[in-house]
Amino acid sequence: MVMGIINSAINLKCCFRDTHNQRLNVLSDSKVMILQEINEPVLNMAVSKAATLLGAYDVHIIDNLVWDQDYLGRVFSFMSDAIFVATSTHMCVQRFADQSSVPVTCMKSRTHASIQSLSTVMSIIEEFGTLKGVNISYLGAPHPVLNSYLLLCPMLGANIRFKCCCKKCPVSPLLFKASEEISSKSYTEMKECLNKDDVLKNACVVIAGPTTNKQDKIDEFRIGIEDIEKQSCCHWIFFHTCPRGKEVDDVLFNHWNARTFNVFENMHFIAAALMAYGIKNYTF
Repeated sequence: MVMGIINSAINLKCCFRDTHNQRLNVLSDSKVMILQEINEPVLNMAVSKAATLLGAYDVHIIDNLVWDQDYLGRVFSFMSDAIFVATSTHMCVQRFADQSSVPVTCMKSRTHASIQSLSTVMSIIEEFGTLKGVNISYLGAPHPVLNSYLLLCPMLGANIRFKCCCKKCPVSPLLFKASEEISSKSYTEMKECLNKDDVLKNACVVIAGPTTNKQDKIDEFRIGIEDIEKQSCCHWIFFHTCPRGKEVDDVLFNHWNARTFNVFENMHFIAAALMAYGIKNYTF
């Protein structure tokens, strides 16, 4: 399922590298609802662009939803063909989806950052041709996207090392145990590190987490080209989760090995693949 969506997105991108002023008839006259408890402008635009590309119409609702009213999933199903949700919770979305008669996709929640993580995986596959055997490093504050990587990496055959806390404030991601179980079955490495050099050891992919306002955290997660090249002896690429702060300088952020903007470009291809599969079981 996961690789099916990613491959579908890659195929669509190969056919329409530039999607400006393009409109297909894949989802002609379908209605896509973008339901946001919290405003996520980038995700909002990615899904909206995907809907337009496939010939669908989109409607945006930003409100403090009462997720405990499970019947809302059923109500909104009368008015849309697919629902994309951004929320600060997660389990309530599951109950909402259970009541819905149309596909519900969680764009981002407290637990997951589905579209961003899938777009990053898509970029890695575009670079290396596969995720199997790729060493991925995540260095930054805890973030829902890290939870998604912890599931996707072992599921697709990649190794992942991460550092998301300091020695003074130990924190483990919400899905650490789930990732551990998948890793043991897929014979991949999933390791939580407290040392930056340990995280970056033999890295093929380096992902910086979002910035933080705390100076001690910035220093803890600061990373530069010299840090990567000291530990990695292979071709490497770099992604920033964004928003970007002082933990990454201009040299690394704009380096020829940086692929951050590829991820943002891939978001609407991933959203389109999810949308087409969910509404019409269609793959590109």
